Amino acid sequence: MDIKTIIRKKRNKQELTSDEIRYFVSKYGRDEIAESQAAALMSYVYTNGLTEDEILTLSQAIAESGDMMDLKDIAENVVDKHSTGGVGDKVSILLMPILASLGIPTATISSRGYGITSGAIDKLDSIPNFKTDLSIEEFKKNLKEMNVAIVDQGLNFAPVERKIYKLRNEIACENSLPIIAASLMGLKLATGSNKIVFDITCGKGTYIENKEEAKRLAKLLIKLGKSLDREVACIITDMNQPLGYAIGHNLEINEVVMALRGIISKDLGNVLEAIGCIMIWLATGNKDFQANAKMIKEAIKSGKAFEKFKEMVAAQNGDTDYIDDPELLKKSKYIMPVLATESGTVESIDTDMVGSIAIYLGAGRMQEEDKINRKAGITIKKKIGDTVMVGETLAYIHTDDEAKVNSITQNLKEAFKITNKKINFKSEILEIVT
Repeated sequence: MDIKTIIRKKRNKQELTSDEIRYFVSKYGRDEIAESQAAALMSYVYTNGLTEDEILTLSQAIAESGDMMDLKDIAENVVDKHSTGGVGDKVSILLMPILASLGIPTATISSRGYGITSGAIDKLDSIPNFKTDLSIEEFKKNLKEMNVAIVDQGLNFAPVERKIYKLRNEIACENSLPIIAASLMGLKLATGSNKIVFDITCGKGTYIENKEEAKRLAKLLIKLGKSLDREVACIITDMNQPLGYAIGHNLEINEVVMALRGIISKDLGNVLEAIGCIMIWLATGNKDFQANAKMIKEAIKSGKAFEKFKEMVAAQNGDTDYIDDPELLKKSKYIMPVLATESGTVESIDTDMVGSIAIYLGAGRMQEEDKINRKAGITIKKKIGDTVMVGETLAYIHTDDEAKVNSITQNLKEAFKITNKKINFKSEILEIVT
């Protein structure tokens, strides 16, 4: 068996055997396959696809490429949530303490992001001294004692998934549904959770362009879950505008803290509540979403979710002073408004453009070695459906580089499309697939 034969088979649209897939994952994980060869194979997978059996085997091989956790001794049901990513998406960070405060164990392995999205670990790194390199023993201890724990995938959890994720972004195969499905399920298998909710974002702010593609991925993940003895539910959410108000690491942690104190944007609150209701259902069997939503609201209103977040941060060595007072998070030297030059209603926001501008400001990375400026980013002041008057602020640019303000102010303004038409509110929740 050799990699060239495997590449040729997939080029010729032939199904790979279980042994061939495991050979690739094993050799690639040990750097015994050239990146050019792995890129060729991924490209042919992108073009010719994978069968369900191939995806199943690839998921298992990815999970088995590193450490795997067994959480059966923690609780009967441990729930995990994963998002395919989006600009301003901080839902995972919010749901961990909310669910934990309700007595629902929530275990998360998070990775670092590329492009216009960032992972939960990237954002939590903004809290001084927050520790993400937990041992399995520390992770399980926190989960057992507090019902919540998060760990960095970069230790040794599904390491081949990380390599494939990086590679598919570099070779423009980031929207390959078979590879996405195998990567997501492989990572979740390593977590050890038996109940999984996938938030599949679609639209301009993510790599899944439309609802139809998102639904295909959802059905694929649910089938994989059944084959792997995992209960899976998927929610398809709209990412045609940034989620919430903040884009950028310090800015988003500030928004998380304020949301846990009850100050939350309508769109972020809608997504948070919908996904949280599904997670409660999977963990407890209670499918009364109205009752579940009430529990989430009460967890926030009572302050229990906020206190659980502080407890989680303290347990992972983070400085809770920054949770009590998020104003301690460092701010950019320049915080400059982008003003509207016409009146009307916001019809759309080009999320991809906003995300690209955020990267240009330093609030993201395109390569693994890129440094993130945690102070940099964008705060959105007007969302779709909002009324705008000439001279009102559409957004703020946060940067230490004055020249960048001058160069991208017009671009950010152009990301907002203003119309004189009436815009009816559109729900961020497109469909729940179970």
